[in-house]
Amino acid sequence: MPRRKTAPLVAALLLLAGSRSRGDQGPGDRTLVPGLMGYNALPTLPNADPKIEEEDVRIEVWMATQLSGLTNARDASLTPYVRVLVPFRAFAALELDAVPVELWRVSPETQSRNGAARERGTALGDVRFGGRFLLAEEGRIHPAFGLRLMTKTASGKSLEDRRFTDSPGYMLDGLFGKTLPFALGPFEGVRLLAKVGFMAWQQGSGWQDDAVALGTTLKLDTRRGRRVELEWRTYHGYEQHDRPALIGVTFGQAFGRGLEVAGTLNRSVSADAPPWELRVGLGMKIEHDRGGERDAR
Repeated sequence: MPRRKTAPLVAALLLLAGSRSRGDQGPGDRTLVPGLMGYNALPTLPNADPKIEEEDVRIEVWMATQLSGLTNARDASLTPYVRVLVPFRAFAALELDAVPVELWRVSPETQSRNGAARERGTALGDVRFGGRFLLAEEGRIHPAFGLRLMTKTASGKSLEDRRFTDSPGYMLDGLFGKTLPFALGPFEGVRLLAKVGFMAWQQGSGWQDDAVALGTTLKLDTRRGRRVELEWRTYHGYEQHDRPALIGVTFGQAFGRGLEVAGTLNRSVSADAPPWELRVGLGMKIEHDRGGERDAR
């Protein structure tokens, strides 16, 4: 059977990043797909704004739990999550996010379906890094447009337990953002985001899964620092069990100019995403003043 060819732009990106595309060694482990892995192995990336509004370094620390059910969660995981954003002149931003460690358990049925060695344990998680670039500023009619490029390292372990892939992955997203010229109730700021992208990850030696990523977010803000975000995101691969999709809502409240407390509830709308996810986090801006000193605001 002839092997499917990846688009030239994506192939060039993967080549520059050092990826091993499909070679002559035949299929690798084609069960390395989100529906047959741990909840944090191959998540859908949150949508992002092409506009780089931040002028200061932003650090976020979250605690997240993924559950198979709200009342009787036989499959569950608990992870800290760290995200760092370093902006440059409103044109670009370096991004890093990491899951340092995952505590997890699964039912015997899930263990058997996924082929996991154990029913519970801990695992080292993945680190992703990359950049976001504003390519076209927003106009009166047309939206802002930007690109996001991310690389997933092979830091995530416990492949024998099907928690992480222990292999690299790559993401390329086209980002769109438009502020709408009206208010919604108490929310003075109404902004719509969308993404269309591509992602790929290795499935063992000489094989990879490719997927088209889609997403949209409605952002609502008040002058008092309160925000609400409604989000949908997904990606669709060409293997089986590789079509995670979810909807989510985030509530945030700013305190002062540099501190925010937020919470997120995500609900799967496909069998390949975690059925429930709860996140509680704290975001902090670190100002870089003209004298080169950094102060936590």
